Amino acid sequence: MSQEKRIELIKQLLEERQELTTKDIMSEFGVSQDTARRDIVLLAERGEVKRTHGGILPLDFGNQVLNFQKRLSLFTREKTRIALEAVNHFHAHHVYFIDASTILLKTCQNLNLPLTVITHSLDNCMALAEQPKVTVKALGGTFDHESRFFYSDDALQELDNVAFDTVFIAASGIDEHGVYILKQEDAKIVGRAVERARRVILVAEHQKFINTSYFRICKPDRVSLFITDQPLTPAERSIFPKTTKIQIAGEAVDR
Repeated sequence: MSQEKRIELIKQLLEERQELTTKDIMSEFGVSQDTARRDIVLLAERGEVKRTHGGILPLDFGNQVLNFQKRLSLFTREKTRIALEAVNHFHAHHVYFIDASTILLKTCQNLNLPLTVITHSLDNCMALAEQPKVTVKALGGTFDHESRFFYSDDALQELDNVAFDTVFIAASGIDEHGVYILKQEDAKIVGRAVERARRVILVAEHQKFINTSYFRICKPDRVSLFITDQPLTPAERSIFPKTTKIQIAGEAVDR
């Protein structure tokens, strides 16, 4: 395959996944590390991608957060691995809160245990409605059509009366100050659930360390377990306390 043809295919793959590493390019196109690096250099020199340590991002990455339906259409293998890993942390007869996210929607689609889930996500409710063993309690209120969650002051008050065994949260951004999502109302609901949790599990792709969101769910020290798709750099690991366990989807927990 010529370099130009491969470059066009790399751009298509990048649009789909929103992030590519050198290893991804080597694996997808059967090329050497040197060839993959030359492709990355060429794309960066042409101004067609953002170059990162070990890979590339789209030029507009970080300038927008895609709506729920668009993110769902771009669902990746990495997200699937994270979602299925999260399933392993559910236990019978426990009470859970599950955030509104594409990853956690996939998790909901694979639950089949007698347990209780409280959620403000319309899509989570629809997925769990197909699981007869699961008791689902939906929080009501005004519906956000873009992110597909419900919000109300009554929902916040209802959460104050629940003690969750585990709260599952997603993120559109992570930094040393906290875990963030795009919508203020969403952050209020999820943040209140976190306050009522014995354990908090964060699910997010490694790329979420580029934070472009404004509304904090919680500080990093509230996260008990972080399930992600790539090993963390020392700087990224230092964001979380030593008590936070890190799990790469499909691998053993880093204790």
